Amino acid sequence: MTMTLCLRVCAFVFGLLSVSSSWSHESITTDARKNYLSKLQEAYQVQTANPSAPVKAKALYQIGATLEEIRDLFNQDIISHGAVKGLESTLLLNELARAGFKMEMSAKIGLYVSQLHYYRDALKLDGKASYADHARYLLLKNHFYDSFTDNPLTPISQSREELTELLDIGERLLKVKENNVNAEEVKFILAIHYLQAMQQQLISKEEGQKKYKKLLAELRKDYPQSLKPLTLEALSPSP
Repeated sequence: MTMTLCLRVCAFVFGLLSVSSSWSHESITTDARKNYLSKLQEAYQVQTANPSAPVKAKALYQIGATLEEIRDLFNQDIISHGAVKGLESTLLLNELARAGFKMEMSAKIGLYVSQLHYYRDALKLDGKASYADHARYLLLKNHFYDSFTDNPLTPISQSREELTELLDIGERLLKVKENNVNAEEVKFILAIHYLQAMQQQLISKEEGQKKYKKLLAELRKDYPQSLKPLTLEALSPSP
């Protein structure tokens, strides 16, 4: 198994832990399919009814988070079986497209990618909402895992402006203590973004190394069983 696949499998396993354990063998049931569609349609109707900014923002976040759960289940099918399996999953995939929520498959990574615009739009409308940090976390995490094929240091498409935004989000999330924000994942991804920033001369080598080494040390200390520090060491260029 390549480093790339290991990284993605670990990310999906963590994401799936938040999904009901009753789905661990049956990816999507009839009730789950209907539930997902109902939640998406309800949120869509709310955000198109000219509501206040906070109400529209929450509806956009709910659409993004619901599509996220579905995407994780579909991608787990692809990782395990090579394709989306099961009648209910196939029905849901088609119904999503008809309802205007078509899942986008990346030809380069072979998985469905996150629709990050829902999180960005929600945060623009209400960046202080109770769910805002979770939206930032999903934006940071999903951009990262969708952004590369073999090497995280060479993303498929990532502008300097996007990298600057991601560094800011990551630094902000370091201060967050919420169950739905995985601190280990935040530190790991942010460390890689600092390696990218040094590589692209977005920040000085001195500043980047200081930030990177601090995050690496914290990962080693706080998560002694984690493989993430070893991954970072493998990615980091020799001094």
